[in-house]
Amino acid sequence: MHKALSALMALAILPGSQAALILTSAPAAANVVFTDDTFNLANYTSSSVFTSPGTTFTFNQCASCGHPGAGLQLKITFPAGPSSTSAAVGLANNSFSYNPHTQGAILSIDASVDKNLTDNYPFTAVAGNTFRPLIEQDGNFYLAAIPGPGVTTPGSTGYNNISKSGLLASNFLQFDFATGSFLAANPNFDGDPMLFGLAQIFSSGTTTVSYTGEADYDNLHLTVVNATPLPAALPLFATGLGALGLFGRLRRRKAASAAA
Repeated sequence: MHKALSALMALAILPGSQAALILTSAPAAANVVFTDDTFNLANYTSSSVFTSPGTTFTFNQCASCGHPGAGLQLKITFPAGPSSTSAAVGLANNSFSYNPHTQGAILSIDASVDKNLTDNYPFTAVAGNTFRPLIEQDGNFYLAAIPGPGVTTPGSTGYNNISKSGLLASNFLQFDFATGSFLAANPNFDGDPMLFGLAQIFSSGTTTVSYTGEADYDNLHLTVVNATPLPAALPLFATGLGALGLFGRLRRRKAASAAA
């Protein structure tokens, strides 16, 4: 008889509580959830900061710009000029760590954040508003793009929750913060360890005036949906449980026959 089946059949003679302990002790796959509702930047590592000539760009934890309380605040001043300008930074949370080699391949990622965008461009226009979840892996940064409500300038969106479920590796494109440009590569959801966070990209076309923009963030939630299969031993347990049931019935029938 197969050794695994022999061991499972031997369980039939154990007290019920002991058998239950053995059968429920195997680990199961579980999602991993990361949250941040204060944005203490001591917990983050930033990418290099990209800025076009003439732009002024700052980011910091603010005591009261969150939703509510503390949050993340990023500000930019766009210069007047004939050229498009932009600025970008990525922030990876050092505690938002996941290792597919030990925790299992990633099936998908759910992401949400509360965001308030203010754009003080002095003429009527519509400014886009995007939440960009970030992955850092092997020293490279990858950004997804989740669109949120835009703002008619000058004005603010007020806080809105921007979210999307089921983000795949193909939704994250590599971004080079040294040049401010996207590349074609994607992260490996079954590869090396990674950190999660968010990024902000500001951009402006040509303008005859200098103006400012601000993005405030709070209540960041990232869920790693784990694609780890059940441990290899569990299918044997499932098969063995059926054998145990049959074995138990046979024992009862034999006992009943002897009693008759």
